[in-house]
Amino acid sequence: MRRSLPILLGLGLVAPLAFADATTSETAPASGDAIDLTPAPSEPPGWALRPVPRVEVDDGETWLLARRHNALVYASRSLRHGRGLVRRGTALAGTPASRNEACDGRWFRVEPGGYVCTAAGFRALPADPPSETPDAAPATDAPLPYAYAMVTDREAFRYEYLPSRRLRERVQGGANLPDIAEQLNGDYFVAVAGEEEHHDETWLRTVTGDYVRAAAVERIEGSALAGVHDADGIELPLAFVYADDVRVTDASGTTRGVPKYARFGVVSVEGDTVVGAEVRAPRDGVRLVQQVPRPADVPEGARWIHVDLDEQTIVAYEGDTPIFASLVASGKEGYDTPAGTFRIRHKYVSITMRGEDPHDGVYDVAEVPWTMYYDGSYALHGAYWHDGFGNVRSHGCTNIAPADARFLFTWSTPRLPEGWHGVRADGTYVHLTRAPDDDEA
Repeated sequence: MRRSLPILLGLGLVAPLAFADATTSETAPASGDAIDLTPAPSEPPGWALRPVPRVEVDDGETWLLARRHNALVYASRSLRHGRGLVRRGTALAGTPASRNEACDGRWFRVEPGGYVCTAAGFRALPADPPSETPDAAPATDAPLPYAYAMVTDREAFRYEYLPSRRLRERVQGGANLPDIAEQLNGDYFVAVAGEEEHHDETWLRTVTGDYVRAAAVERIEGSALAGVHDADGIELPLAFVYADDVRVTDASGTTRGVPKYARFGVVSVEGDTVVGAEVRAPRDGVRLVQQVPRPADVPEGARWIHVDLDEQTIVAYEGDTPIFASLVASGKEGYDTPAGTFRIRHKYVSITMRGEDPHDGVYDVAEVPWTMYYDGSYALHGAYWHDGFGNVRSHGCTNIAPADARFLFTWSTPRLPEGWHGVRADGTYVHLTRAPDDDEA
């Protein structure tokens, strides 16, 4: 990358979506997240639908089309408590529900449980749903659901629509048009839906339908780290090489360099050396993954996740059997990730996180993938913007390599109903541990 990224996000500063409407929330995040609960002025490019007339429905099944970037599914016929969300362009099958004053349109019940309001992000279709998938739909079968790019030009602007030459001249000349153009003066990342040629330049269309010049960004791919997984169980302890330029000694006495994220089974730890069956490595160049007892709060046979905040490792368990292990990056000093036993409460295929670091300034990270909130604004989530797993570096959340985060997201509960982008329900246990400080021991 052309410039380093000093703020490496995990975002204890950003609260999860409260699953509430634009006027009511269950949480009041100081910095907010990027969920837009206001009606979209138009359909974005790539999902150009003809206007659909109002539809009078009977008691039969009807298709409901989401018209907002994040359209909420409510837990009851109220705009106060949410059950989940779907992305714009998603069609859900629903049956008419009784009316009430909370919805200016019509309530519909959708499976596997929840209600949508045609005046709050959905509209009823007169026929079958569109057969084409929006080009902003996430790729849920890939390590990253979208293509991503880092904004490298801090004088770049993000436009609500492709700008005319006159509009660009006005904006670059200092015109303040906040509803049309936003200067990306900070650590900005965008999720890319496509490219378009306009006035002899290539522009990137974002997942939310905005536009950024392609020359102002640098594409990023995310870390190639993938942990160890075996549904029948894995052998612990393991050692993961997490530092660069680590040299190990093999059984013949030969010393050689090994790539970052190499791993081997551990036989013993002898002082400052970790000993494997065929290799010896310096203790300060590896992270140890060790099995821990199932917490008392976790029922026998349940799925749970352990994060070792000292070693920066993560293990997934089926009951008392470890079936997955890898490295993470949790909160840096001053943004410590809390220890304790929690449950996943909210899950999103992706969610945008933004805020301001007192030292490094504004950050705006689009569509953070495989996000699983477990305690207020603290989450496990994928991180596509760095490759420093095994080190503390976030704002409090636990950063996970994309492929590992996707595995944990699909393996854990609550499950996302088909077509949904986010869901709220009690799910898999998350157990985070840290050795006590000397003065606490």
